[in-house]
Amino acid sequence: MARTQAADYDDRRRNILEQAANLFAEKGYARTSISELAAACNASKSWLYHYYPSKEAILFDIMSYHVEELLDCARKYRDAPGPLEERFRQLVQNFMSIYINAGSQHVILLNDIGCLPEDKQREIRKMQDDVVNIVLELIQDINPRLKDTPHYRKPVTMAFMGMINWTYTWFDENGPLSVRQFADLAVDLFLNGLMSEKFEQQV
Repeated sequence: MARTQAADYDDRRRNILEQAANLFAEKGYARTSISELAAACNASKSWLYHYYPSKEAILFDIMSYHVEELLDCARKYRDAPGPLEERFRQLVQNFMSIYINAGSQHVILLNDIGCLPEDKQREIRKMQDDVVNIVLELIQDINPRLKDTPHYRKPVTMAFMGMINWTYTWFDENGPLSVRQFADLAVDLFLNGLMSEKFEQQV
């Protein structure tokens, strides 16, 4: 007789992912054992294996769910009505909120993707590329001149993504700027430049 799933099966899996994300971000994926993860979940290793067949499967789901959230966000603001610049601004504000609220997941995505098998890495990287390509679409629509200089499109987009992707290393959500204020600052710097009147009005 097949073993039935508990009513809170999905909640328990989410808890495992959350505990694992915190441990992997703090110690590194390779240095975290299944025994440590089971202890963080107040459970046994056999209990953990009921929900995930391996540590690798846990790592993949952490990354997959995180990138899917970013991708869903990117699609939402690409397809939303309204002025292009405002949609871009809202997209960046929401990206920053995701990064802050899922800081451990973001650290793991940036640091541990190489711990996955090649086929799983390709799946994650494909979703990452989809996120970048949507951001590129929005940037290109804001400045159509990029359509005439295709060799600049990716570097310009990645330069902007670099402004926000690494904020987890230094940004303090309890500091002088809120998440939204920093997102707006990044957009204004990117679209208008450091010496623009709009930037000088902010500072």
